[in-house]
Amino acid sequence: MAQQTNPELEQNMIYSVFVRNHSQEGTFEQVTKDLERIHGLGADILWLMPIYPTGEECRKGKDGSPYAIRDYRAIDPAMGNWNDLKKLVETAHSLGMKVIVDIVFNHTSPDSVLYHEHPEWFYRNEQGKPSSIVEDWSDIIDLDFSNPGLQDYLIDTLKLYAGILDGFRCDVATRIPVSFWRRARKECGEVNPDLFWLAESCHLPFTKFIRDHHRTAECDADLYQAFDVLYDYDAYPYAEKIFKEHKPMQEWIDALIRQDAALPANAIKLRYLENHDNDRIAQYVSDLLLWKNWTALQFSLKGLPLVYHGQEQRETHRPSIFDQDPIRWKEDQEAAGWIRRMSTIHKTYFHPQSVIEYGPDEEQHLLSVMRDGLTGFFLLEKPADQIKLPLEDGMYLNLFDENEIQVKDGRVSKEAFPLLVEGSHGSITTF
Repeated sequence: MAQQTNPELEQNMIYSVFVRNHSQEGTFEQVTKDLERIHGLGADILWLMPIYPTGEECRKGKDGSPYAIRDYRAIDPAMGNWNDLKKLVETAHSLGMKVIVDIVFNHTSPDSVLYHEHPEWFYRNEQGKPSSIVEDWSDIIDLDFSNPGLQDYLIDTLKLYAGILDGFRCDVATRIPVSFWRRARKECGEVNPDLFWLAESCHLPFTKFIRDHHRTAECDADLYQAFDVLYDYDAYPYAEKIFKEHKPMQEWIDALIRQDAALPANAIKLRYLENHDNDRIAQYVSDLLLWKNWTALQFSLKGLPLVYHGQEQRETHRPSIFDQDPIRWKEDQEAAGWIRRMSTIHKTYFHPQSVIEYGPDEEQHLLSVMRDGLTGFFLLEKPADQIKLPLEDGMYLNLFDENEIQVKDGRVSKEAFPLLVEGSHGSITTF
């Protein structure tokens, strides 16, 4: 991980917002009005998805993808202006929150300012036309980082935002040379030494696809030279197989173990159940009890938890990023309260980079996680009414909800889960 990375970052919670879809108005002003509620959920860092004007040429949908950017140095007027953005940041700071913004340097829209001014800074296909290496990404064209002038321009752009915001979430960071990211971090640090750097590191099959086409595709271990936190796409897809396809847990656990073994010591991963690129967890986990178990597990793993706006009401609809598709906000006190409680649990009981061990019980669909002298028990599939646990009979305090639970004949009611108790219990994954 980057030399400047503070391990305490892991104690935070990120809340992700696409301004266009966060309210009917789709403006910075409305996000600013919602900041106290967001902060009340336990959020420490607000991540704004792209806030720039979108391209019109080859646009997908009516409003276009926010990741098909026309001008890196301008604000989408539908969201507001520079003063509105600064007011949002100032309000967040007054609440003790940081604000980071999406940086999308792998590509632009075909009609971008950058393409019109510097067409030589873009890759071209066999027909000599600017294009994306990914056929389905037809609304963007790829930048070519072999051009020093391009790198200078982009770093100057980052410095502009470094003077206003607290950090960056860098889109498809895998596809951009780590040498660029190291330089960017160094030079932006001269503007703001406390910037937070989050990388969208890519799925392993996608990384291989890019390398097979003889383009840059940096591995996670290299990206940690410049970034504080990386995406979880080397393990998360195996978790998806559990709640989408009802697959066994072992592949996911193996992937989590590989992270601890193969990545730099103290590497921090972003932990999420959903984000704007993935379906809502509640679409597959509709049962409130199981949703609580998955959410508690998310906040109990090593790493930095991410909540995507709407997750706190167990939203099932995945908003479009191509058309205005505002979240239909409804009050869900139980779900919101659970996320608030899990954020507190994460910050209170789990220490950064503490040793973690896993105990899968495939028969009962039960995963035990041992960390910081505590054991968490999580039901990941529809359970039986009574669950057998490696606990002696008696009364135990469940730290997740501060209720007492009774173990009788070595069994606990499914309603007691998720369960967090003192001591190390359960079978531990061994080799």
